[in-house]
Amino acid sequence: PPGWLPLWLGVLTALAVLVGFAGPTLLRLKRVSALKVLRRELDPLPAAAWLVVLVASLVFGGLLWLYSGDFGLAASLLVGGLVMLVVLWSLGGLLLGLVLRVAARLPQGGGKGAELSQALRLGGRQLARRRSASLGQLLAFSVTFFAMAMIAMVRGDLLTTWQDQLPEDAPNYFAINIQPAEREAFIEALEANADDRTALYPMVRGRLTEINGESARDAVPVESRGDGSLRRELNLTWQAELPEGNRMVAGQWFDTLAEASPNGWLGEVDAEPAQSVVPISLEDGLAERLGLSLGDRLTFTIGGEEIVGEVASLRNLDWDSFRPNFFVIFPPGVLERFGHSFITAFHLEAGQGETLRQLVQRFPGVSLLNIDAILAQVRDVVAQVTRAVELVLAFVLLAGVSVLYASLTASRPARAHESGLLRVFGAGQSLISRVQGAEFAILGLASGLMGALLAELATAGIYIAWFDLAPRLHLWLWIVLPLGGAALIGAIGHVLSRGLRKQAPAASLGLLGEA
Repeated sequence: PPGWLPLWLGVLTALAVLVGFAGPTLLRLKRVSALKVLRRELDPLPAAAWLVVLVASLVFGGLLWLYSGDFGLAASLLVGGLVMLVVLWSLGGLLLGLVLRVAARLPQGGGKGAELSQALRLGGRQLARRRSASLGQLLAFSVTFFAMAMIAMVRGDLLTTWQDQLPEDAPNYFAINIQPAEREAFIEALEANADDRTALYPMVRGRLTEINGESARDAVPVESRGDGSLRRELNLTWQAELPEGNRMVAGQWFDTLAEASPNGWLGEVDAEPAQSVVPISLEDGLAERLGLSLGDRLTFTIGGEEIVGEVASLRNLDWDSFRPNFFVIFPPGVLERFGHSFITAFHLEAGQGETLRQLVQRFPGVSLLNIDAILAQVRDVVAQVTRAVELVLAFVLLAGVSVLYASLTASRPARAHESGLLRVFGAGQSLISRVQGAEFAILGLASGLMGALLAELATAGIYIAWFDLAPRLHLWLWIVLPLGGAALIGAIGHVLSRGLRKQAPAASLGLLGEA
């Protein structure tokens, strides 16, 4: 239920940010004389002001720690944010400079095109005069546009693209808890109705208890002690051949080991199977997380008995295949004596509800998992989360508009002076209006271009690192974000600067002592 804590956290955050940004300027007020105000001369920031900035940064880092509950994450976000700010500032400067150069080289002609070209050139010059302030606004809006684009793509594009990469006959149902007595009958039922199915894999539940004779939790790296493989039972299986979708990355498969070891598995088979050391195959990701390598010995507890396995091979799995995959595989002849069930995956076309109904009636103990329904649920969850994030981003956009308004307020005397000069030299209100609109439209265009660039880079990284997909170009980003940014920021800036266009030239010039 909602409470008061978020309100106080928001107030605390606002005060910390206020002190960090406004503190240095406020500290200078007591040293500013009336004469320096008249001459517009300000002393450089005192050392105490930089101390306030440092303290404010530490407070901000403390707030990140408070919100995340993880000191390492908070420190990484703070340092990474500062590094990214420098990178984005440099990138934004290059992009803004390129846009301004293009605007300055627009052709001069006659007619309506000449008026637009003139407005864009003059608007670009005004942005260039306030380059630092314009760059700060560009970063604020471009990051907001980037976040909105990422939300839109994560909600629809990435999940859809990932599913489009799957084969048309990829399994969309899992069947688990198939008992040995039902195995042949279930295979016959699937062969008569399913378009495609995987092999039936035997499955035994076992817990990893020891690694190299030491408690499993104590033997793994500290950061891996909360890994799920140590907190629950694992699904173990046995196979004589390498399963489909598995690729050997290290070691040897069981048949090769059997040929090379005339005395049995690894040459250490005792009279009792439970006392033998048998070869096992591990998924390489699990081995990496737990710090395991070839030759390590793992002890599994199954039904009150212990089985010791020595890592003989590492496998890379195709997790996107929607086929049964196992972290640990034993050779045949080791786990068969334990109670086990079978698992398989199969594909059914839409509209085969009668087939499912018959399977459920004939095999009531078998659990069927509908992958399509699960993915639909994932889509619903992603949609709910993205709607919440979009609401937050709407407030972020409003914050960007507030920053734009604050910048207009701070630069009002200089802007009024420029408008007054233009009027003195014969510019009408329509030209000034076009110039002001063009200035903010160029800012919005540059923000949209940078937002599209950041979104493309981020999605390419997600495609390659997380989804294992080939990155692709999103042309709609390069159209919607720049044009939408130009229209949105141009309209907002044009409306906010309306008061300057109504001010008399004498009053405008008087703001800077020119009248």
